[in-house]
Amino acid sequence: MRLRQRLVVEWLAVALLASCMVVALGYWDSLSRFDNLVYDQLSGIDRPEASPDIMIVEIDEESLHAFGKWPWPRERHAQFFEQLAIGTPRATGFDVLLSEPGEPEGDQLLAQAMADLPNLFLPLHFVFPGSNGAEFDVRQPIAPFTAAATGLGHVNLLFDADGVVRRANLCFGDKDAGAEWPHLMEIIYQAVEGDMSPAFDRLDDCDQSLLMPYADRGAYQSISYAALAKGQVPPAFVQDKIILIGATANGMGDQYPVPLGDGGTMAGVEIMANLYSTIARDDFIRPIPLIQQLLLSLLPVWILLLGFWRWRPRTTIVVSFFLIVTILLASAVLVQFSLWFAPGTALLGVLIVYPVWGWRRLQATSDFMDGELEHFGRSKVDIPIMRTELGPVDVITGQAEQLTHAISHVRDLRRFISDALRNLPDPMFITDLRGKVTFVNRLAQTGMEDGAQNLALDDMLDRFVSADDLQEVKDYLDQKSRPTKQDYVEFTSSDGRIFAMRRAPVASDEGLLRGYIHYLADITEVANAAQQREEVLQLLSHDMRAPQAAILALLDGRETDETTSRIEGHARRTLALADNFVGLARIDASEFAGEDILLAELVEEANDSLWPLAQKRGIRCEVEDQSEGAFVHVEPSSLYRSFVNLIDNAIKYSPDGGVVTIGIRVTDLDGQPFVSVAISDQGKGISEGILGQLFERFASDDTMAHSSIKGAGLGLNFVAKVIARHGGHIRGENQRDGGACFTILLPLAPDLECQAD
Repeated sequence: MRLRQRLVVEWLAVALLASCMVVALGYWDSLSRFDNLVYDQLSGIDRPEASPDIMIVEIDEESLHAFGKWPWPRERHAQFFEQLAIGTPRATGFDVLLSEPGEPEGDQLLAQAMADLPNLFLPLHFVFPGSNGAEFDVRQPIAPFTAAATGLGHVNLLFDADGVVRRANLCFGDKDAGAEWPHLMEIIYQAVEGDMSPAFDRLDDCDQSLLMPYADRGAYQSISYAALAKGQVPPAFVQDKIILIGATANGMGDQYPVPLGDGGTMAGVEIMANLYSTIARDDFIRPIPLIQQLLLSLLPVWILLLGFWRWRPRTTIVVSFFLIVTILLASAVLVQFSLWFAPGTALLGVLIVYPVWGWRRLQATSDFMDGELEHFGRSKVDIPIMRTELGPVDVITGQAEQLTHAISHVRDLRRFISDALRNLPDPMFITDLRGKVTFVNRLAQTGMEDGAQNLALDDMLDRFVSADDLQEVKDYLDQKSRPTKQDYVEFTSSDGRIFAMRRAPVASDEGLLRGYIHYLADITEVANAAQQREEVLQLLSHDMRAPQAAILALLDGRETDETTSRIEGHARRTLALADNFVGLARIDASEFAGEDILLAELVEEANDSLWPLAQKRGIRCEVEDQSEGAFVHVEPSSLYRSFVNLIDNAIKYSPDGGVVTIGIRVTDLDGQPFVSVAISDQGKGISEGILGQLFERFASDDTMAHSSIKGAGLGLNFVAKVIARHGGHIRGENQRDGGACFTILLPLAPDLECQAD
């Protein structure tokens, strides 16, 4: 149980630690670099096709060579737009910032050319941080260009932590407040399709970023800016196309890392083309919400945690690898459904929780083994079997070898105990808590050809106990009716022998009940001897008392002389001897069966029974009752005889005409309430030579008695045993002014004690 409790605590600690770690890593996106690498590989499995409606006009090295160093004069762009207008494209996005004025004449020419080109869209320029404490400033194209353009949109790129452009914001600003700037590609889509895109319509706010799938690099149709400007491209080539114009030359600084898996870069205008295609297809890959991300990350960790209680280590490691593969497959499958589950935190949780739990379980098991082996070493029973000493090894191997040694020792001990139990001189069997016989020794199985192992307890009793005593044995085994003092039951077996059955609990080292052991002692000879003793007692109590009673009856009414007095005395002595002997014998053989009585009445009754004897010698017996009606729990017959013996002794040893005082009162002894009965006489007291053995059997000194009836030394022994049987005390002593005093203390009846409280 201690190991189980320790492992539960360790498991809870590991579960809490792993869960908190997964939640923290997922909440702060701490494994984004790893997740991005996984996403790059998964997104490359099925890349989308480039849209044939998009054409990129590249400001490439050839154009720089043809028109000179960048930036070009505005007249050059005006000539380009005039040439492009001939082809009547469906829409045009000019990814060049025009927020700074140039030569007035060139700006005028360019504005005029723009106005002649339908559906021309220009980018906005954002300056961070803004002026006067603003977060940013918006720089629009100069007024002529803004007036000539069909619309304006932002072209901000969104970089991940590793500097790669995987995501896009379809708007910039505050969408809820209506102060947002849609992306340039969204503006173009709205102009072409006549309505906002589904992805833009689903946006909750402009901060929501979306993963966009990339087509292969160079997959979109493209022509050189210089070729189109010089009229080398047929007008039909750009007719009804969505034209995106931007820099692709390496020296113009418009190249950015993208998730294509080859580590290369892509021009900004081609990124815009991929974004427009994604908007048109509406296949953005949406990261799942944070709560769902955390729950999915915790799921494999908790599957593994719960499995720790059911699976073997081999199964657990297999399941761990299976969960890792499942997490990666889940991410790959969800990508195909345009959803992104970042697997990093879930993978790390699985990779960490298994070794951490293995470490804590091993540590807990190691500590437990240390404690148990130490306890085993202190408490093991030595048996005559030798073991070789273990050599030096590492800690865990050493513990395993010690455990093997301990298990082997337990096996040997079990065999040793089993052999010892099987060869006991009396029948014995063991049952579990369900009443099933789990072990029998050789004598308990004698005569049972089919064996007693695995029998039910009732079946075992039916075979072993005679029908007359079967119910009594079952009543004994019923715990609700177990005896209080005599914890055994006698019965006659099926073959006529007499047994005493005793049942004892079998408990574990922690004190937990595991079953019962039943030991059957063959008491046939003892029972026969007890029967003979009972016959002897019957002889003493009836056959010997009857003649003496007849002698006393014959003497009754005759004149008293010395001879008749001696005959009467010896007859009475014989009767007293027989009564005391029978009383002593039956005290040891019977079970206490008491009742609540008023002690003063019992003493008065005993005193009255001796009145003729006291009257004959002129002795006065005075009873002083100060007990206030105290009750005691006693056996009236034996206690009555005890008081008769004590009062008889007091009369016997008192001088003629003396006084016997009997005092009854309530007193305390060690905080417990008792009733005290003190019987004192005016005789010569108790001889010093016998005072120390006063209550021993056959201890007697009749030299001081004023009677011809001599004692046999059994009366006080009988009284002492009766008082001890009642849980009381007796004391005999000499008084200072002469005479003996016997004091008896008996406990108050328990229920009356509670009422007095």
